[in-house]
Amino acid sequence: MTIATDLTINAGGDVRQVAAFVPGTSARYTTLELHAFLQDLADNAVASGDDLVSILGNNPSELAGKRNATRPMALTLLPTININDATSQWFNFGSIEQGSGNDLYTGLKVLGTLVASSPIYITQSNAKISKYWADADVNTSFQILVKAKAAGTLIDSGNITAWSRKYGQTFSHFDVNLAAGGEQAAALGTAVDGNIVLSAVAAETAWGTMTVAVADTTQDLGGGQGSLLHKGTITLNGATTLADAYQALMWATSEGSTATVAGVPGWRYRKLDASYAENVAAPFGTFAGGKWFVAQGWWLTGVMAADSKNYQLISHTGVTETPPSSVQVEVGGVVAGDYVLVARDNGSGGILTTEYTVSCTAGATTLSVPGLKVDTPASGFLRIAGVPYTYTSWTGTTLSGISPALATYASQPAFIPLIDKVVPALATSVISAAFQYNTNFTCRYRVRNGADGSAIVPFESTLSVTETGGSGTAVRGSDE
Repeated sequence: MTIATDLTINAGGDVRQVAAFVPGTSARYTTLELHAFLQDLADNAVASGDDLVSILGNNPSELAGKRNATRPMALTLLPTININDATSQWFNFGSIEQGSGNDLYTGLKVLGTLVASSPIYITQSNAKISKYWADADVNTSFQILVKAKAAGTLIDSGNITAWSRKYGQTFSHFDVNLAAGGEQAAALGTAVDGNIVLSAVAAETAWGTMTVAVADTTQDLGGGQGSLLHKGTITLNGATTLADAYQALMWATSEGSTATVAGVPGWRYRKLDASYAENVAAPFGTFAGGKWFVAQGWWLTGVMAADSKNYQLISHTGVTETPPSSVQVEVGGVVAGDYVLVARDNGSGGILTTEYTVSCTAGATTLSVPGLKVDTPASGFLRIAGVPYTYTSWTGTTLSGISPALATYASQPAFIPLIDKVVPALATSVISAAFQYNTNFTCRYRVRNGADGSAIVPFESTLSVTETGGSGTAVRGSDE
């Protein structure tokens, strides 16, 4: 086929396709070839056939500059010669302006390195343009015309975005302005995403277990960065790994997704706030080395315990937030039967027994502890007015699973020892329950044993708790 057989021109100057353009099958013509075709007709003595252009009519077209087969051509159609949207699909390599500048089709060329089968889609005015190109074009020469102006008005100020978002690959997009005509370039780059191992169906299922909501929330991750503003929250169900959550969000923001993210279709979701830098390859942040580097502004909750250290956040104000370390305190050099007490030092040579002030009624197995520290052990020991108890968990400022049931206390001093127990049989050290590191502090530890045959001189010392935990060793001097 040739341009002369694929196009017709009627007496009104309408340049129209004989048959619809077939992506991947029909060959596109350059704007230079259209100009050459029109000029070849314009020097004919009379119009003939279905191409009604001749020397008797006005000049049908002109180029911005001389003919140049290596430079994209800006072509102007004169004065009534025109194409329509369907016919424009047959052309590339430049731009076509018509109607005294009222209509403009600008060339778009995609550059960059894309892996095989990286489909491209284009958005204009926040909607996808119906594809009139083949995915195979991406791996050969992606050049098309896109309508930029209609009836004298630029469409969305001439702006479009070219995207490649295939699940299983890193993403890419590029903003282009077509107002100047000619041929404009979009630089895209994709790669196989080695973190994607779930099928699209499995990723969609994982997406269904999550909630992604946009609303301001001020939270403290506990890693020493303090309470910080976030613009949205990703809520996991406590059973979804971070690796699966990452894949679910990549599916939700891929070209074929039907998900809505932050109030917009997932396939054009870019970032949570206009002031943020974009994560082009992965809109919700990249995943590398088993760790999710979450995109700015998102707060993450519902994380599995096994993943508690496998992510990083960035607050609305740009502060990098890292989860706190889980640490423990250990006292060595002990034997079975020794009693070990480890608690915060009061700074005056004693144990801080007035860490909190609490009140409760008899029989309770939960206790509100105003000001409960974030570095309280997940389970452990409690003393109220010196009386020992244990607890099994805590949330917010409430201890739960207290044993034995509490007595009645009214505004009594209380503290939470890290260790408060007798060394069990065969043990040579005692270790506290894990707790969240917040800031460094000093503990005082006491080791005592007054039993006949194993009595020791009471031992007391201090140890420092840091982001790696803390440890101390008892010196067991005989007191027999």
